[in-house]
Amino acid sequence: MKELLAPVVELVFYAVAAVGFTVAGFVAELTSLEYLNAGNTPFAVWLFVMGVVALYAGVIAFGVGEVLPRLRERSENV
Repeated sequence: MKELLAPVVELVFYAVAAVGFTVAGFVAELTSLEYLNAGNTPFAVWLFVMGVVALYAGVIAFGVGEVLPRLRERSENV
């Protein structure tokens, strides 16, 4: 039973991390636009960069790099 549960827990963890980083990046991007409109340019640029990093982590590193290969592997084994 534990052999079957470990890959599922791992997949769920990576999927939740991917969604979390993607949402955090999106929120950071929107917030950076608000700070830019308010005239706080240095913080807006910093927040923009952090948003890009979070989006990269969520979409590319976790999503494409971890979640999709594991989903493909599970669908081939079914």
